[in-house]
Amino acid sequence: MKINKGEVTVQSFHYDVEAPTADTKTDLNINIEHPGLKDENGQLLPEDEGKILQVVVPFEIHMEDAPFKVSGLIGQVVQPIGFHGEIQDLDAKQVQQLSRPVVEYIETLTYQVTSVTLNHGVSLNFTNNAEITPNEAVEELRAEESKNKEDK
Repeated sequence: MKINKGEVTVQSFHYDVEAPTADTKTDLNINIEHPGLKDENGQLLPEDEGKILQVVVPFEIHMEDAPFKVSGLIGQVVQPIGFHGEIQDLDAKQVQQLSRPVVEYIETLTYQVTSVTLNHGVSLNFTNNAEITPNEAVEELRAEESKNKEDK
C-alpha cells in the first residue's frame, strides 16, 4: 500500500524514573480516526487519492527490570493511496503499516533519551511478537455494522 505521510508529531513524551521492580507495562494503543481536516479556507481537504486518516498512539511502557518508564502521545496524518473505505475495513497488516512510523518514533525517542539519562541507549522493539488489534472505537463500529446487517 502506497501512503502519503505527514510529519510525525509528538504531543507529549515523558521519561520518568521508575523502580526496576515495578510492574512491567507495555501499553501501546493504536488509534486511527478520520479527522476531517480543513484547509486555510475552511474547506475539507480533498480525498481524491484516498481517505485522510490520523494515526494516534498513546503509550505507557515500563520494561522488566528497567529503572525508567516512558509514556506519551505521538501521531501522524496519513493518506493511504486508493483507500476510500471505512476505518474498520482496514485489516491488521494495513493498520500496522499505517502506524509503523509512529511506533518507530517511540522506539527512537526512547533510545535517544535513555542514552543520555542512563549512558546507554535502551532499544524497544515492537516488531517481534507484535499483535495489532483494532481499538475499541473500531470494534464498536464493526459490532454496530454487524447488528445493522442482521436487522435488515
